[in-house]
Amino acid sequence: MIDKPDLLWHSNTIMPANGILHFSDASLIAVHALGGLAASPDHLVQSKDLAAIIGASEHHVAKVMQRLVHAGIVRSVKGPSGGFALAKSADAISFKDAIEAVDGPLSGEFCPFRMDHCTPDNCIFGHEITVHAIDLVAYLSKRTIADIEGHGIANSPATYSIKDMALA
Repeated sequence: MIDKPDLLWHSNTIMPANGILHFSDASLIAVHALGGLAASPDHLVQSKDLAAIIGASEHHVAKVMQRLVHAGIVRSVKGPSGGFALAKSADAISFKDAIEAVDGPLSGEFCPFRMDHCTPDNCIFGHEITVHAIDLVAYLSKRTIADIEGHGIANSPATYSIKDMALA
């Protein structure tokens, strides 16, 4: 079993929202859960094990996983020895795919203030926010679940180590 202090690394450094840009907890859970599934391609992984790895509630992870199944990103097998697995290769799943599966479509018309009367044309920041939002959406489209391992996350203190867990 993974030690709880190792789990906190993810929840304390990845999950909190910052003041400018906020991804929902569900979208962050989705990306991390997909990373966990990618790290264990030969196993079905139960939502409780993903919740333990991510440091999120089992209920929230289960809801996110169902959205990922509905989007065709993840497949599920019911029953006591069931669980979840990627429905396609990790390099075919972008961060954008994962985020949109749980939060809906991303667009370049991002406003950090979410004010109904703002538009890119009257934004006090000018067009810079829109330019950066478009760049971010493009980046999320290119970054894949397979990239997680290549950027050191798999070697961090909170390694996706499902193989070390007691799998049913």
